[in-house]
Amino acid sequence: MKILEGLRVIDAGQFNAGPIASLYLAGYGADVVKVERPGGEDSRAIGPFRGGESSYFMSLNRGKRSITVNLKSSGGVGVFKRLARGTDILIENYMPGVMDRLGVGWEALHAENPRLIYGAVSGFGTEGAGSARPAFDSLLQAAGGLISVTGPVGGPPVRVGVSIVDITSGLFLLSGILSALWRRERTGEGCRVDASMLASTVNILENPVARHSFTGDVPVPEGLSHPVVSPFSGYRTRDGLIFVAISNTKRYRVLVEALGRADLAADPRFAENRERVENDGALREVLEDILKERTTAEWEAFLIPKGVTVSAINDVAQVKERFPEAFVEVDHPAAGPALLPGSPVVFGDGELDFSRPAPSVGQHTGEILAELGYPPGEIEELGESGAV
Repeated sequence: MKILEGLRVIDAGQFNAGPIASLYLAGYGADVVKVERPGGEDSRAIGPFRGGESSYFMSLNRGKRSITVNLKSSGGVGVFKRLARGTDILIENYMPGVMDRLGVGWEALHAENPRLIYGAVSGFGTEGAGSARPAFDSLLQAAGGLISVTGPVGGPPVRVGVSIVDITSGLFLLSGILSALWRRERTGEGCRVDASMLASTVNILENPVARHSFTGDVPVPEGLSHPVVSPFSGYRTRDGLIFVAISNTKRYRVLVEALGRADLAADPRFAENRERVENDGALREVLEDILKERTTAEWEAFLIPKGVTVSAINDVAQVKERFPEAFVEVDHPAAGPALLPGSPVVFGDGELDFSRPAPSVGQHTGEILAELGYPPGEIEELGESGAV
């Protein structure tokens, strides 16, 4: 049995932060209904494209069913409310107040279904002056301080190369929703769950925030290096870089012994992590003199079996080739096959499925309306009126 089989979810989200939460719910077995405006959700217009399908939309909306609903019409609002009556979870990531103005916000839907768990992602929270500001991942990377610690030492500001705030906000929302499900099991009542992109960014900054709170120093970009652990960085080899991640003195001793330099464990400059951080430049020079003798691949083949925590800095193509178990093939009827991320979570006895393709616009509209009890004639009228 699938872990979340029997749960129904409305995904009224767009782009990333909302849809990624419902992606996991779908993969875990929930029936996720993607509610799109007529013409489709805006992320369908983001490329690259294949077979007329958006890679962006396809990645985040696998395993869902699509219904088009015009929430600017009374008929569409009626359809949405009827759908909500039999739904366990709703997810949206519009600006605060938008769903209320459409007549399908928390208060309206809670009146229709007191057991509904209403999950929302906002940019700057639901209260205060910032709540009215539009929000995008890179904007929150800037506003929340993430860009200030990202990039090369002394270099220009750099955004993280993925939508890390969107993804993290969606996963925090997912955590809250699953907690609310357990609460509902005990109380019978649904609730509203809000996740703030700004607060999510601050939580990503856990270590820089803690260091600043302790020292008053403002963290800055460190490039590949860790600011408080050494050796923990990319080091030059004969043909490139290898990442060495040494978390404690025991692992440091394993490293230097494998390199044939056990004497470095007794060197007072490098004896413990505090000394290694203070003398990081000198330690880098010693290590790179050794590491430049072989290629990155040769060092991986030699060091990893000895228990040394190192890795090549792989690109996406190399990750797919070297770690295929982290991916799943999704065969879309229009776009064809694509290798996309699988589930990072595995349940001991629960079936997961992240291989189902994303739906076409409104693909399941008639099917879902029939499930809601609309007769064929009324379904046709809803279509003709522009409600769906």
